[in-house]
Amino acid sequence: MAYSVIIVEDEVAVSQLLAQYLLFPQTQDTVRQGQYQVVGCAGSIKVATGLLKALQPDLLLLDIYLPDGSGLELLQQVRKQGLKSDVMLITAAKEVTILEQAMQLGVCDFLVKPLMLKRLDQALARFEARQHCLSVAEEVTQSIADTLFGGDNKQSSNQVPVRLPKGVDALTLDKIRSVFIEHPKQSYTVQQMGALVGMSRSTARRYLEYMLAIDELIVDQNYGAIGRPERSYRFIGFNKS
Repeated sequence: MAYSVIIVEDEVAVSQLLAQYLLFPQTQDTVRQGQYQVVGCAGSIKVATGLLKALQPDLLLLDIYLPDGSGLELLQQVRKQGLKSDVMLITAAKEVTILEQAMQLGVCDFLVKPLMLKRLDQALARFEARQHCLSVAEEVTQSIADTLFGGDNKQSSNQVPVRLPKGVDALTLDKIRSVFIEHPKQSYTVQQMGALVGMSRSTARRYLEYMLAIDELIVDQNYGAIGRPERSYRFIGFNKS
């Protein structure tokens, strides 16, 4: 599944950078490639209003200072019209009052120019985690609520606890998390996960069991043709501890 995105930004270079990065992320992990579809770009309130009226994107990347008005005024208008998109502000605005207005309008992230791609990556990971939780949750748990509402913001949603157990490293853990985020409804066995990320069964089991222990996964017992049980792991949200 690809998330639809509209970019509202009057600086052509910034708009092109955002579109290029969404379509072809410059990260070590290529799992995110193909995750986003840019369905429209606008450099003004007038054009953006038409786009948002015709399309209901999953994600709106919105600048504040536009040639014909304020991005916040646009957001207020389309919220009244029922726009439910997640919204990230990408702006040079530094006023605290603007940040307060953005929060009141339900903006999910606020990125200050000059844009840092590492920070954009973190914002996208949080967006993906929220979308995942909403698509698979059958009931609210504290882990799911923390993922949706931010929980403990001392670290971003795709970061790991400061101290990891022996044999678990942050980079490999992020790769496994990325697999779950890309296919939010999919369950994986140890063998399947090992094949996907290029590791042995014992190593994959170590990481999956660690994620189970910190309440990021749930597990089901599947029985094969000869009746031997096999554990299948499914992602339920990022741990905030």
